[in-house]
Amino acid sequence: MKPILTVIAVIGLGSALHAWGQGNYPARPLRLVLSVPPGGAADFTGRVIGAKLSEFLGQNVVIESRPGAGGIVASEYVTKQTPDGHTLMLTSSTTHGVAPVLYKKLPYNAMKSFTHISGVLYMPAMMVVNAEVPAKTVKEFIALAKAKPGAYLFVSSGNGSAPQLWGEQFKLLTGVDIRHLPYKGSGPAVVGLAGGEGHLMFDGLPSIIGQLKAGRLRPLAALYEKRFAVFPDVPTIAEAGVPGMEGGIWYGLSGPAGMPPAIVERLAKEMVRVLRQPDVKERFSTVGGIPMEIGPKEYADFIRKENEKWGEIVRRSGAAPN
Repeated sequence: MKPILTVIAVIGLGSALHAWGQGNYPARPLRLVLSVPPGGAADFTGRVIGAKLSEFLGQNVVIESRPGAGGIVASEYVTKQTPDGHTLMLTSSTTHGVAPVLYKKLPYNAMKSFTHISGVLYMPAMMVVNAEVPAKTVKEFIALAKAKPGAYLFVSSGNGSAPQLWGEQFKLLTGVDIRHLPYKGSGPAVVGLAGGEGHLMFDGLPSIIGQLKAGRLRPLAALYEKRFAVFPDVPTIAEAGVPGMEGGIWYGLSGPAGMPPAIVERLAKEMVRVLRQPDVKERFSTVGGIPMEIGPKEYADFIRKENEKWGEIVRRSGAAPN
């Protein structure tokens, strides 16, 4: 599949390159690789931080989408690139939280094959249904699903995705028999759900908010300890009767293994600047996003803990890629 390219920003000739460690970095435009097609939460997040990194680094940032196989295609591609800081990846709960524990064999190691640079965003997920589904609450959906085992489909952004495991966790906690329908990315999954190809979905607001506002999807619960400010009448999943379930999409910035420490430090510092910008905070807040202002070591430790959490859910639920 050919990559989908989008130039985020064009910086004027007045922007100067700054000498840093390994010579003048960046010396040319950067590529920010995404594991999903345009549209959806990852695309939104990548464009927001890409625009600011372009401004702060003095070079264009090009979004390069390489979807497929639950993020494996993009991840493997990045591990094979020169570790000079010019090819980066928007790593995520799907590519580095779930895939390493869901797939028995990967062509890379989620920790050793990457240089993890910075956290970016934590985005609590929401449980939504197609507007034609006759359930206004989580309890009503559970009752429908239990009355017709196997009849209801939950859609996700792909095999091995975080939304798939939220569905598996929901099954585990409620005892419902619902089937998984994977798509290649959140954008196509939301379109499929809104069009009636499935019944239920768990995903972040950037992916679903358009269809929610259009009335094609109905929100049932926030997978977080607090309600969304933009949907104050939608209960948390615990309030809706399913305690112990919390889910969110997260994103971070990574590159190939072996990146020079000076470049990693530069990028980590610039990401702190990005996440502290008022306009970035505002854009993230509109979709319930919480900036993840953590550096290289903290982000790597965060990924390890996510692997432990999702590994336990995979073992208990028996989840596997379709």
